[in-house]
Amino acid sequence: MKLQKLFEAAIEIGIDADPRGRKMIEKKLKKTAEQAKKLEGREKEYFDQERTWNPYSDSRIINGSGDEEIHTVAVGVDIETPEMLLIDRLRENGMKIDAAFIHHPEGRALADLEKVMPMQVDIMMLTGVPVNHAEALIRPRMDRIWRSIHADNLFRTERAAELLKIPAFCCHTPTDNLVWGFMEKNICKKEYDDLGEILNAISDIPEYKHYAKKGNPPIIVNGSRGGRPGKIFATEFTGGTNGPEDFMELQSRAGVGTILSMHVPEKMVEEAKKHNVNMIQCSHMASDSLGINLMLDKLGKLEKKLNVVEISGFIRVKR
Repeated sequence: MKLQKLFEAAIEIGIDADPRGRKMIEKKLKKTAEQAKKLEGREKEYFDQERTWNPYSDSRIINGSGDEEIHTVAVGVDIETPEMLLIDRLRENGMKIDAAFIHHPEGRALADLEKVMPMQVDIMMLTGVPVNHAEALIRPRMDRIWRSIHADNLFRTERAAELLKIPAFCCHTPTDNLVWGFMEKNICKKEYDDLGEILNAISDIPEYKHYAKKGNPPIIVNGSRGGRPGKIFATEFTGGTNGPEDFMELQSRAGVGTILSMHVPEKMVEEAKKHNVNMIQCSHMASDSLGINLMLDKLGKLEKKLNVVEISGFIRVKR
């Protein structure tokens, strides 16, 4: 399969798994395309045409024409210049690698990370939080993320891929959507007597078991193993990055008892303690590996000969 087709398939898979539903996504894309036609001058020059069909600004091809034939991908949670050099070295030693599949965004995909965050409003709505409350809080957080990223050296990895002639694409929110859906279905919708049972259930998932054996297990960051979970939601799994700390109070008022998260900043833990919300940190690398694996399983049905080289925190588990 050609690189462009592979990437487009990943985007479609991400849309199918999106918490907002395909109908809403298609409506937003249509609206964006209509607005793009009206742009003039500098706004037209700077407009990113990919936004008319790809709703995930943190996911894009960062190097390559799109016409490259892809049979083997090096897949990693974080692929930066050192990993690009590793891929180049592996190729020198005879390993066939056609492209890099990068989870965490790089280049333009990183520059636009905050633009996927409005999804979090819809996830909050699923917990019972009023839309107007969630929308009022997400914009200041998006602005802080944008200002922080704006100062970064964003294009090192992209340039390394260009110089080393390694086709590469970032696939962030589409895979996060998949792991969000998996956790909601396989963990959140089931009943547990206490948080310890939730930890055990998560630890039985192969990716989490692998990392637990390496000393990186799911952990309770607020609450106790014997505590009752109440309503469980995986509200910290997709939507770019962590939402505003004030979301914690909104979720508490909406009746959320336990939140599952990939990773939990200290300020979020403080808010969880303040508002008596249990929080389980499920292991970041294991969570990302799970989402990537779900994506690769689906892509593998489209490209039967797709091979994977595991690097940078990713472990391949087929389902």
